[in-house]
Amino acid sequence: MKKLIVLLMTLFCCATAFAADADKKPATQEGMNWEISMMPKPSEEEQEQARWSIVVENNVGIYAYDMDSLTFSKVTNGLPDKNIISVLTKTVFTDKDMLKKLNEKYKASLTKKEKVQYCEIVMTFNLQDKTYGVEVMDVYGSKKTLLSHQAKELKFVPVPAGSFAEAMLEVCQQAVAADAQAAAK
Repeated sequence: MKKLIVLLMTLFCCATAFAADADKKPATQEGMNWEISMMPKPSEEEQEQARWSIVVENNVGIYAYDMDSLTFSKVTNGLPDKNIISVLTKTVFTDKDMLKKLNEKYKASLTKKEKVQYCEIVMTFNLQDKTYGVEVMDVYGSKKTLLSHQAKELKFVPVPAGSFAEAMLEVCQQAVAADAQAAAK
């Protein structure tokens, strides 16, 4: 009998606890943030640096490309043409004489204590013909101010030997080969 009373009391306590909890309105939450890391989150500047892969460094500057920007640009019969690839490139100027000329050229657009720092160019390559063209060229200052924007009609020219364009052509060819290999699996 004692066991029955203890069982009934336990059920009664549980029932009242559930009834009290049922009165509450459900809280609308986005879900728990399960992000746990020993490493601090990268800053915006660190994320921007991680976006670029350096291809060439010379006396003019440091040349890099945005790894996520490689795209097949022309579509034929609903399929991308894997011979035509566009990519966003960046040149960070390091040559003092060139920087002096560029600062003089863009001095009207520069803010106080700002200098020309880099140029972003959208390049399109025709892998089959080994030619390239420049679609867009933007020049930026050290405070990320857009100093110049030039959109050009795409005209393909031969890729010069030993140039940044030649290095980028090789990067594009490797990307196409890797894409073909991934598709074959």
